[in-house]
Parts: sequence; C-alpha cells; structure tokens
Amino acid sequence: MYADLSNYVPAEIEYILEEHVKEIFPAQLDFSTAKGAKKFKNSADALKFVADNLVATFPTGETVMRKLDDFEIRNIREEYCVMQENEVPKRKQNLEETLEEIKLMKKRAEQAYDSILEEVARYAAEVKRGTREVKLSSKDTFCIALAGYYLIYTYDKKKNAFVLAKAFEVSDHQELWANEEKNREAMMTLFGLEFPETPKPEEKGAEGDNDLPFAGEDEVENENGDEE
Repeated sequence: MYADLSNYVPAEIEYILEEHVKEIFPAQLDFSTAKGAKKFKNSADALKFVADNLVATFPTGETVMRKLDDFEIRNIREEYCVMQENEVPKRKQNLEETLEEIKLMKKRAEQAYDSILEEVARYAAEVKRGTREVKLSSKDTFCIALAGYYLIYTYDKKKNAFVLAKAFEVSDHQELWANEEKNREAMMTLFGLEFPETPKPEEKGAEGDNDLPFAGEDEVENENGDEE
C-alpha cells in the first residue's frame, strides 16, 4: 500500500534526464578515482574534496524527478484499486441518500465523492507517468557550472559516487563564465574529461558576475564546517 512507501528508497535509483544531457555529461562522478583523491569514508569527505577542487554550491531542498520502480508501482496501484473497489461505491451511496435530504448535505456528499475520485486519479496518473519528484539532501548534493549548464550531482550511497540528477542550460553566459572555467579545468585534471570552453561574454558590470543560482545559501566553507 502507499503507506509502505513513506521511507522506501529503490535499490537502483534512475533520475530523469534529457537524452542530450546524458550524452554530454558523466552520469556519475566517483571522486575516489580522481587524481590526488583518497578513499572517502562518506559523502561529507567527498563534498570537501568537491569544495577544494570545484566551484560548487550545495543547494538546500533541491527537487528532481526519478523513475518509479516495480515495488512502488505495485503499491500505488494497489492503493487506488482498493479505494476504487471499497471507498468509491460507499461514498456514491452516501451521496444518493444525502440527495434526498437537503441541498446542503448534497453539496457535502458531492465534495466527498469528488475527493476520493481525485485521489484515485492522482495515484493512477502517478503510475502512468512512472516518475516521482524527490527532494535531494543538501548534505549530499552540489551544483556546478559547466559547458553552459548548471549540473546537480547528488551522492548515491550504493554506488559510493555522485550521480547526475539534474541539468539545465543557462542562456546567460555572463553568469556562467566566471564560475565554470575552474570546473572545466578540474574535470580535465581529475577525470580526464574535456568540455568546450564557454566564450567570455561582453562585460555587463561587476555585480552578480560570480553568482551561482542558489542565492541566500551558505558558502561552501560553512557547509563543510558543519559536517563531520
């Protein structure tokens, strides 16, 4: 049932990414294999390495989409099937009985009937989409600018590596340029991965040139200082 999914995490997590993004960027970054890196005990150690070698932010509450696995689909389908079989007929009967009384009770019963149908439809739609929006832990997630994109990587405990969970292109290269140069060089140094250099844009002013897209969040040093 749906309640069984409250703390469930699939054995294999597959985030929803556009095909061209998959072709351009690495699906995961295992920093333990990077040049100059040591074996990390946990994601906090790995994120400290990220902070030392990349220009990154550590977003709080970032949401991404992942695919439902078979266990989740079975439980969600079971939930709405039970509702459809048991609850919908009961509420419809209640509606019909209420209609005979007063208009106000009719209105309340219609709302109850509509609510269960909407809930069934919501679960059915979730199964049909086959995806779910998930909120990433700020302790296990970082964002970097690279090749005209902002890339969200999050730590996968089972893989002991950071996997690409989200990527979005940024048209304003004025914002990207100052941040991605070090990242581009670091990807070559650490992983031997080459990315095209973003042309330096015309200067628009000093203000805001080095901002990544998560204003108001703690700096990298603060994040790493809090995590042990």
